Parts: sequence; C-alpha cells; structure tokens
Amino acid sequence: MSIQFANIQFGYSEGGKPLLSDFSARFDEKKITILTGASGCGKSTLLYLAAGIYPHNGGFLDGGSVLVEGVSPESLAPKERCRLVGMMFQNPELQFCMDTVRNELIFCLENICMEPDRMEAAMDEALAFCEISHLKERTLLSLSGGERQKVMLACLTLFKPKWLLLDEPFANIDNASAAAIAAKLRQMHEEYGTGILAVDHRLDNWLGAAQEVRIMEDGRLLPDAMDAARLDDELLEEHGIIVPGRSYRPSLPPAEEGDEVLRIEHLSLSYGKETVLKDISASFRRGKIYAIVGESGCGKSSLFGALSGICRYRGKVFLEGQDLKSGRGRRQSVGKMGFVTQSPQDQFVSSNVRQEILTSLRKNPEAEALSEEILRGIRLWRYREVSPYLLSQGQQRRLGVAALVAYDCHVLVCDEPTYAQDRRNTIAVMDALARQAREHQTALIFSTHDRQLARDYADEILILEGGELHAIH
Repeated sequence: MSIQFANIQFGYSEGGKPLLSDFSARFDEKKITILTGASGCGKSTLLYLAAGIYPHNGGFLDGGSVLVEGVSPESLAPKERCRLVGMMFQNPELQFCMDTVRNELIFCLENICMEPDRMEAAMDEALAFCEISHLKERTLLSLSGGERQKVMLACLTLFKPKWLLLDEPFANIDNASAAAIAAKLRQMHEEYGTGILAVDHRLDNWLGAAQEVRIMEDGRLLPDAMDAARLDDELLEEHGIIVPGRSYRPSLPPAEEGDEVLRIEHLSLSYGKETVLKDISASFRRGKIYAIVGESGCGKSSLFGALSGICRYRGKVFLEGQDLKSGRGRRQSVGKMGFVTQSPQDQFVSSNVRQEILTSLRKNPEAEALSEEILRGIRLWRYREVSPYLLSQGQQRRLGVAALVAYDCHVLVCDEPTYAQDRRNTIAVMDALARQAREHQTALIFSTHDRQLARDYADEILILEGGELHAIH
C-alpha cells in the first residue's frame, strides 16, 4: 500500500500561483522515506495534504487527488483518520490540548473511545516506547522542546496508525535521543508494518533507520530516490541540505575579547522537588560567541528562562554589574539583553514581517533601508507583507532572530536559532548573529544540538549535564 499524490494543484491563495503544480508522487509503506530539500519547497505541505489537514483547514486544492491506503484522508471523520494516519507538526506545542502529560494521553485515548480500564496500560506502553516514563505526571509547560516532541510521539503511538507523518521530528532533540527514537520508529515499521514519511533537513539521525531519501525543489520531486545508506553529499549540498559531518565553513574574524558583560553566580533552579540546575557559575564577554550543548531536557531552556526572568532561581545574575533579581536591575536590563525562544511566535508584536523588523529599528534613522537588508540577509524579503503568524515554523524562527539582530542588544540569547532550517538558512541565520557579535561587541549565547554548528561558530562551547555547566576544551 502507499500514499499517492496524483496531478495535485495546490496553493495558499485562491487563483494565485500554486505551490504544487501537476504534482504526482508515490511513497511506499515498505520503506521509511525521508523527504528533504530547501525551506519553502513544499515538503510540509505534502504532509498536511496526506494527513487530511489541507485543504479543509488551509489552502486551495484546485485539482488532483490524495489517497492513503486507497482512501482520501480528508473524507474520514477524525476518529477514523487517526487510525489511518498520524502526524507530528514542527511545533508539537500546537497539538497539545491539556495541562499534563497524563491528561494529554488520556484525552487522546478518549477520542478513540478506549475503555477506561485499559487506558493506564496503554499510556505506560506508549511512554516506555518513547523512553519518557518519568515525564508522566509533569506539566507540558515545564518540559523542554525535545521532551514535548517525545510526548507528541507517545500520543501518536497510542493510535497505532497505518502511516506516521513526521515534520522535523528531531529538531529539538539531542543526537542520542534522536538515534534512539529513529531506532524505535524502525522497530514500529518492521514489526507493525507502519509506513513512515518524514520531512527533515538533517539526515544524520536517520542513518541506519531510513531506506530512501527524496529531494524536493520548488514544488517538484526529483525523479531519482537516493539510497539512505549511500548519500550523495555533493547533490545534497547543491540543493541546500545539511550534509552529515560537513562544515558550514563560516568566515569569522577572530574574537576581540571585551569586558565581562554577563556573570552568573551559584545559580540553581528547581521544578517542585526536581533540581534542574545546580550551582552554576559562568562569565560571558563582549564580542564572543558561546554555544551551549547538552541532552534534551538537561536545562538549557530553563537556564535561558532564568536569564530572562521567566523562571525563578536561586543565586545571582549580573548584567553589566546590575543584579537582575533587583527591580532596578531588571528595569535597567530592558533593551540590553535580547531573547529568541523556542516559540518565537509568542514574541511577535506586529501585523507583518517588515513591521516586526521596523519595530526593533524604531530609533534608527536608516530603519527602512536596514529592514530590507536584514530581511534579504535571512531570505524573508519576499514575505515582508505577510503576517508573522502565517509563516512556517522555520521562517518564524528566522524572523525572531532577525528582529533580535535589529535590536542593538549587549547580550543576545538564542534558544535553538537554527531549528527547522535548511543548510542555506542555517548559514544565513548564524552569519547574521555572528556579525552582530563581532561588529557590535555583543555577547552571543546560543543553544544547539548540532555539534558541528557549535564547533564552526562558537569561540567557547559549554556543556550542560547533570545540572552543571562546564567548558569543553
């Protein structure tokens, strides 16, 4: 059986230029297939069509058909559809309905009318499969981005669908966790016959699990499938895809180490009885770039939450000598420290993309020219009149970074700034951040699961493990 697209005509504006024009393709359930290609080429759109989300909830299907196992998913009621096809979005947060992991899983089981006395065992099995049994009683808001992705996968395994559609499933997960989940997905595929079609810009986590790689470009699928065991590195890079193990080749001037701008002293943070950060002390200087790495859920986002004042902590944080725990210190920090969170859409304040940049540049007399330069640099100029909320997750992340770069901060803190980006956009984002650090003597602190990215761009790499922060030499 298969997923079949036949002569698809699909676009996001009625009567406008279609994103997919006379598109036909077939994906076989006997293979785990990875769909890759440059951002905006239509990969996620295919998943939404196969899941039956489009065109009912967005876009215009002006011709053609989509069949999953010979059935149109759009024609099915949700209860029936979730047994046929399950989908994980780029941002699992958008799929959650309840407050805790337990309640989210119960909600899923209630939607398929499972008997109450079977629910506990089904939940435990799904959580154990995703290796997150310890998260069962946690609130979803307290989880890291990677943990939320694992919870979403646990929700999908409850339904045991015939097909799993995964949109950047490892974007917020460390390499070890990604490899473990990829192995579990292969187990589902081999033991239960689950068809798997995944969109991903990074292929390294699929090595050993996937059978084939298909490349999309400008709404079309390249005719030849690539054997996942024998990747063509040159072809991948030509199409803007991240090549496993290949350098991003940044050209950065050496750091001119400036004065200390941010200092952390004996910082600790807990959620209830669970201590996440333990007695962390660190110093950050102007003009330097710092990468923070570590496993999913190790506390990177919590550390950034403490710096922003969102998370309560013990210890002290000094920005240019001012204690941020004091009301005066926090007030004086406004405009000096900027943040891009894992959910940048929560930070947007304007009605269109260009206005979001102009808001950050409001005190700059050259704001109009600079806004165009910034948006062209991160490949968003064509979307300048579009609402930020209509952008893809990867595009929203780039806009969040661009707005931060436009704001002349003394410290930039970015949580996974290259999440869901292809190779070209990863380089564009990191080059923009690196220029800000070097040219404006800004301390740049970013988290990442991409160790190659950390090696290529950071002057200093710090690892967070066991609640403690250490430099990697």
